[in-house]
Amino acid sequence: MSTPDIAVIIPFYQRETGLLTQCVRSILEQPGEVNFQIVVVDDESPIPADQELAPFLPDAADRLRIIRQPNAGPGAARNTGLDNVPPGTPYVTFLDSDDQWTGPFLSDAVVALAQGYDLFMGNSTRINSETSRFEWDKNSALNIHPEEHLSIDPERRIYEYQGDFFDLLIRRSNIIGPTTMAYRFDRFPAVRFDPTIYNGQDRLFKLTLGQRFRRVAFSPKLYAFEGEGINIFDKSQWGMPGSIRLLSSYIRLSKTILKNIELNQSQKEYVKKQLVESRYSFALSIPHLLKKKEVIDWKRVAKTLLEDPAR
Repeated sequence: MSTPDIAVIIPFYQRETGLLTQCVRSILEQPGEVNFQIVVVDDESPIPADQELAPFLPDAADRLRIIRQPNAGPGAARNTGLDNVPPGTPYVTFLDSDDQWTGPFLSDAVVALAQGYDLFMGNSTRINSETSRFEWDKNSALNIHPEEHLSIDPERRIYEYQGDFFDLLIRRSNIIGPTTMAYRFDRFPAVRFDPTIYNGQDRLFKLTLGQRFRRVAFSPKLYAFEGEGINIFDKSQWGMPGSIRLLSSYIRLSKTILKNIELNQSQKEYVKKQLVESRYSFALSIPHLLKKKEVIDWKRVAKTLLEDPAR
């Protein structure tokens, strides 16, 4: 196989059969002539990736690679995938194993990135959500309105983002879906996920990349449907036992952003406010869970207090 134009990295850990099969099929059925390589990282999944992908191996073995590793979490799995991108591959994208592409994402991404853009992002819908990612926020200024940007490919509905994209990322990093972003791996080969951050490692990854972006392209087309197979956020909301771990992670995330990402004063104040809110919610969640007689991870509580004595 010749050097791929783009690598598709899939971290895999599932207890439900059929999700990875559906995910990979949505890649193999992508329209257009795109030379791609799928890198599936089996993170010691209860359902082995080999079992899920067996139907594709006879015809797609040259486009499909399976890497196995001891369980280390989705961030570490994505890092393993990045470490195994075929040499010379210029572009990278990600697809979660419970998601599927429903539009021509690969061909549009390659076309946009080939024009010199650092990032191409598309729109997506999510289970239990009535709106798309580009429209999620109640604050209209934090949504994407195509008519406010430069059209660069009317036929494909691709636009060049106008304005301070990094500032948008600071305030709404979820404008970039985990399954509809492709970037120039040849420009940013060393950027990796921080696996020590339980929830929000994707935000840190986007900001690490975003502070270096020069030009960003996007399309409002719906390219993907996001499932819930390994979605940890929905299972860690306020009042749930997992909220302790979630809020602890948000505290660490905000402190990491303030330490490692170059921000202007307004952006620093925004992240500091998020840090204060996470600390406050963390403190309130403990008596709330006690009142509900929920199980509390006291080791994590103690660790968080040691890492982040309130100031």
